[in-house]
Amino acid sequence: MKLITHRLILREFRESDFGAFRELETHPETYRYETARPSEQKTREYLENAQLDTLQLLRTRYRLAVTGLGQDIILGRVTLGLNNDTIREWEIGWAIHPTEWGKGIATESAGCLLDFAFMELKAHRVVAFSHAENIASLRVMRKLGMQQEGLLRETRLWQGQWSDEVVYSILDREWNISHTKDR
Repeated sequence: MKLITHRLILREFRESDFGAFRELETHPETYRYETARPSEQKTREYLENAQLDTLQLLRTRYRLAVTGLGQDIILGRVTLGLNNDTIREWEIGWAIHPTEWGKGIATESAGCLLDFAFMELKAHRVVAFSHAENIASLRVMRKLGMQQEGLLRETRLWQGQWSDEVVYSILDREWNISHTKDR
């Protein structure tokens, strides 16, 4: 699978991505709001599982590398996973290399994946979760047209203390309205 925007390509991970992907996963800023950076083994398992995802007959998870158009350098990753088939709810997530922050890459790549979720997968709703203090991630959610649904109190153990998490969502009808305005 390959999704293309005006600046980016979202594509399946390859074994040869390990070095660049590991660099993203070990950068201190990538996991600033997470409990711990993954080990080398966990990074390898992530890539292996991402490749196994492509073999599913009815695919329920997409883990895609974000690269620049015309260059095959990993700038980050985006994910989309089925949370609840009955209500057609998917969860989206992203991590962009800190050297690429502030360039709109998270918004552009996540927006492209939202397009895919609503147009191809017929999602009814897409949710995203973030550490309550991760202002940059919350800003991306709002730029995507997502609305805050709630604050989950003390659901993350972060730097030895309990922290809050925020949940945002966008519904298919809201996505359709925002895309009609863009045309």
